[in-house]
Amino acid sequence: MNPILLRRVAAISLSATALFVTSCASSSQNGRGAFLEKSWASTEFKQTDVQKKYSSVHIAPVDTSNLAKQDWWQSQNARVQSGVLKRDARKLAQQLETSLAREIRAYPGNRLSVVSRPGPNTLTIRMAITELTPSKAYWNMGATAAGFVVPGAGLLSMAGSGSIAVSGTLQDSKGKVASFSDRRSDPVSPVNLRSYEWYGGAEANIEIWAKQGAQFLNTPPGSTVKRTSGVTLNPF
Repeated sequence: MNPILLRRVAAISLSATALFVTSCASSSQNGRGAFLEKSWASTEFKQTDVQKKYSSVHIAPVDTSNLAKQDWWQSQNARVQSGVLKRDARKLAQQLETSLAREIRAYPGNRLSVVSRPGPNTLTIRMAITELTPSKAYWNMGATAAGFVVPGAGLLSMAGSGSIAVSGTLQDSKGKVASFSDRRSDPVSPVNLRSYEWYGGAEANIEIWAKQGAQFLNTPPGSTVKRTSGVTLNPF
């Protein structure tokens, strides 16, 4: 990729961000699950300090079996038959598992150990990737950069924006204590160079979930874990 063009793209005025930041969705709910689109917790779990009640966390293998039912996946017959998409999904599932475990261990003050199987005082996290649409750039780099100065062209190219969605449950020895689901589109930036990577946006969103998931487990009841903005000034 032309380094001169990259510098020109990255140097686009950041003041343009103010024109679209207000259009990005944000969560209005309160509580530890506020960073998710939908969340439920039992009355008891809402009042539970995870760090005090549990000694460990078990992250079950992330399920990707439902992705094959997506219209987009079904239209990619050759790739599905060759197993490429299934391997892609498994790779992202493993990223979610390992990134969440890493962020839990690294979180300041965390006392939860990450274990390979549940025990008496273990909170088990079960997750599934329920939607996965790859990023897809419809313009080449020159056309995309030029589009920012063409009147009426708009500041952002949302066509080709990828997305990823997850759902899951939290369980202990007594059963389910919480459930959640969330869907995120590729992070928005004045020029999103990650949109030129097949799953660049999905990988970025997985890292967001991992960080906020660790924060959730370390946040006392009554506090709020806010949803991160879908806007970034970093094009990479």
